Amino acid sequence: MLRIVLVGIEGPVNLGVIARTCVNFNVDELYIVKPIASIEEALNYAARGRDFLLKARVTDSLEEAIKGVDLVVATSDEGYSAGDMLRQAVDLNGFAEKIFPRTRSVAILFGRESTGLTREEISKADVLVTIPANPSYPALNISQAVAIVLWELWKQRSITATNIPPLASKETLRQLLDLTVEISKLVMTTEDKITRSRILWRRILGKALLTEKEAALLRYWLQRVRRHISSDKT
Repeated sequence: MLRIVLVGIEGPVNLGVIARTCVNFNVDELYIVKPIASIEEALNYAARGRDFLLKARVTDSLEEAIKGVDLVVATSDEGYSAGDMLRQAVDLNGFAEKIFPRTRSVAILFGRESTGLTREEISKADVLVTIPANPSYPALNISQAVAIVLWELWKQRSITATNIPPLASKETLRQLLDLTVEISKLVMTTEDKITRSRILWRRILGKALLTEKEAALLRYWLQRVRRHISSDKT
């Protein structure tokens, strides 16, 4: 279970975009603590996240917003200060890969656009997470930060996206490779050249990330090439 907690959010545009992003990445719950932004105005920017935003829990205390979860995660662009125990952050990638998958329920806190989370608010979290960025200007717009965090967590949640075409199977790639070898044998004169051609095509097919549709078209094209060369030789 993934809960996003917005503390003192100030801008309605950001709030609307965040609600939309939560729907994009299948967030379970949205809590809003003492918002300054108008939720009614934010609905204008939420697109298909309007219903999700209308279901958000608005609370007067952070304690209520983090109740009932196994892990509370604060976020900050100030992830490190040598002498400050509160600023000993885990980078986002490390959190997403090593901590998040082992936790049943997580609340991720995002602070105000102007000042972020207070030290007291950060102290209520079990983990501090930061997004590595340009050291001279690491502060991100809050809606961008939420999107980056949710994208990294999405990759760990084992949810199948339907807007990405299926990649060609290993068996399909093997068939394509076999076709290239057959064509090489028709046009090349030595085993060494055929072997090098096979290695080249195997590398090309391995790097290409062909979809099933693309692989089917390539198979058709190779078959036509093979047929054409074979007919010329007879």
